[in-house]
Amino acid sequence: MSSSTRSNALPSSSTLSSFPLENTEVHTIDDEKYVLLLTFCQRSLENLESDLEDEDEDTMSIHRDKHTAMVQLPPPSHNFDYFIHPRPLHYTFINLYNSCKYELYSLSKNAGDVGRPWQDINRKELIIWITLIIYQGLFNSSSLNQYWNENTKLPIHNISKQMSLFRFEQIKRYLHISSPTATINNYFKKLEPLLSKIRDVSKQLYTPSLNISVNEMMVRFSRRSVHTVRIKNKSTPEGFKILSLCESGYTYTFLPISRISPSGVPKVNSLNQVGCLVHHLITQLPYHRSSFNVYMNNYFSNVPLFQNLRQLGIGACETVCKTASGFPKELRIEKNVKLDWDIRSGVIVNGVLSVFWQDNGPITMLSTIHGLVGEEWEIERERQ
Repeated sequence: MSSSTRSNALPSSSTLSSFPLENTEVHTIDDEKYVLLLTFCQRSLENLESDLEDEDEDTMSIHRDKHTAMVQLPPPSHNFDYFIHPRPLHYTFINLYNSCKYELYSLSKNAGDVGRPWQDINRKELIIWITLIIYQGLFNSSSLNQYWNENTKLPIHNISKQMSLFRFEQIKRYLHISSPTATINNYFKKLEPLLSKIRDVSKQLYTPSLNISVNEMMVRFSRRSVHTVRIKNKSTPEGFKILSLCESGYTYTFLPISRISPSGVPKVNSLNQVGCLVHHLITQLPYHRSSFNVYMNNYFSNVPLFQNLRQLGIGACETVCKTASGFPKELRIEKNVKLDWDIRSGVIVNGVLSVFWQDNGPITMLSTIHGLVGEEWEIERERQ
């Protein structure tokens, strides 16, 4: 399909009302001929197949070999140690490290001068404290005090015997992940170096399989913060937003997002800000030695992003908004146009297949790993 005829692969929504959909004859506009591809019939499919065969290699979809995920987990008893930073966390974050030039938060706040006496924390005590935090996330309670309950008529949490409530609250008060003297440009830098350590280890322990997804995570937070976002119709409508690259329940890598602070992600030509964030996550995959197909939210999908990923050998597929960058005008069918079910059509734009499909409503999508016809297009299965 040459560039001169690609723009006329489909009629616009205004043209649709001029021609009956049942008609599969060839119409003429401005002395150029096109087949009304919106009608799903054998003739239009054959014409589309012949057009696709004439495409250059750089406009064909990516066909990648399947591979399974590789898990490199240590024994469960040693798994937690992988996420501990090599420099002792308790020295860096709470206590005094070597000399006064590393003044830390507990000292800057004069911990123990009034009320509760302060004792330096060691590595074992810090791990117990983190374990209690994880335990409290797994077993919710209406009050922190209930985890140290001794009344047999109420739940008894034996794990809390490892640390007193007094000490737990004290560490929670003075624990800071980053150095109090450090200059923070991005709000998530307050979690360094622990944030990078967890992200790096997560990528070392697991190699995703062929299909992987990009999506949003929300960390619930309803207090005051300029960095929180609100997303309606979500199970967690308000909180801190995190972009993540996941597969089968495993988070391979992630990136915190703020409404006001810059992300620090390098700019990629032809991509908008959101596209650069998604590109930054996806390019952390070992795509030089393994094949990957990425699926994402239609909020992220656009032709320039899919084209860029295709040039790296990474496949992509997802629904897309009709107003997304690069989506062809020929496929922007209005909702009030009545079409038969399973009518579909496609236009290739810069090596990316743009598709219109009529289900209960009009559906638009982008793909570099599928064709419009053949076994790749249709998968039959019973609804559960």
